[in-house]
Amino acid sequence: MAKAEEDAFLNGNGTGKPTGIFDATHGEHLLNTLSAGIKSDDMLDLVYGLKRPYRKGASFIMNDGTLAQLRKLKDNNGAYIWQPSYQAGEPDHVLGYEVHTSAYAPKDAISFGDYKYYNIGDRGSRSFKQLNELFVGNGMIGYVAKERVDGKLILPEAVQIMKLKGAE
Repeated sequence: MAKAEEDAFLNGNGTGKPTGIFDATHGEHLLNTLSAGIKSDDMLDLVYGLKRPYRKGASFIMNDGTLAQLRKLKDNNGAYIWQPSYQAGEPDHVLGYEVHTSAYAPKDAISFGDYKYYNIGDRGSRSFKQLNELFVGNGMIGYVAKERVDGKLILPEAVQIMKLKGAE
């Protein structure tokens, strides 16, 4: 259930599922779309394209494949913009901001913003039902789990997205 929620909170279209952060219609604010590969200057544009009040609590969300590209970027002095954490429990950083990865984040986008403006509504409790009859012939037991949950970015200007062209 956690994996389905993570996917919906990132990519949902609002029809029968939460509206995801990466939803083009009701999600984030699209900052720009790159025509070529990502550069360190593009990351600076993404950070400073976000309004100042939202940068204080901002962090990145991206796919692991995108992060692999990002880790290779250097600034004009030849220093990597990626800063690995040397303390347990501390996240890695890019340009001084936390980086969170998800297998469900699109490979062609990087999100940067203050995600406290993404509201999640959890309605009621989860229910589980055991299905003995359907699977008994095979010596198995099946389960059905249900929950009601919704999510939406309440303030789209609090999150910026940079689209990457040619990402696989």
